[in-house]
Amino acid sequence: MEWLEKSGIVGYILAGISVISLALFLERFISLHWERVRSKQGKAFMETILSLMREHAGMPAGQLSELIAYRIEDKVEHLSSSITFLRLISTVAPLLGLLGTVLGMIQAFKQVSEMGGTVKPAILASGIWVALLTTAEGLIVAIVTFFMYHYLSHLVGRIAKMTARQAELEIIEHGNDTDKQ
Repeated sequence: MEWLEKSGIVGYILAGISVISLALFLERFISLHWERVRSKQGKAFMETILSLMREHAGMPAGQLSELIAYRIEDKVEHLSSSITFLRLISTVAPLLGLLGTVLGMIQAFKQVSEMGGTVKPAILASGIWVALLTTAEGLIVAIVTFFMYHYLSHLVGRIAKMTARQAELEIIEHGNDTDKQ
């Protein structure tokens, strides 16, 4: 807590961003995990695929595949919608850390100026230490958020592949059913 107080307003902003990132990660993780379980069971989205296949029964298989591919892309976009914010945070957090460092350095040199240019190295070092603290905080937030983003992106990719495979199987099965009729 002492570090947060010493890092000033930028430190508090970074702390707030890290809480938001963690909450977003947990919400998306649970949501994507649930979606993955549902996809493994072949429910939900497959019902949409089957409905499309019934509605467009006379459509050539190639066009039906294209239509289903668009639906899968929409689903992936929906699943990915919030996680791009994590990528943004992983990019902005180090910049905020650097901003805090610059503001801290300005404050440290202001103290040197107010002391008439004669300052003890310990005073200057403590000001620089506080200034660099926000850089470390920004990097920590960025690194953790970067890994959260890529983990969730990986989950979305796995769900998309699983869904595409299941859709392909349904199209093949549907094609065989229409051949028999």
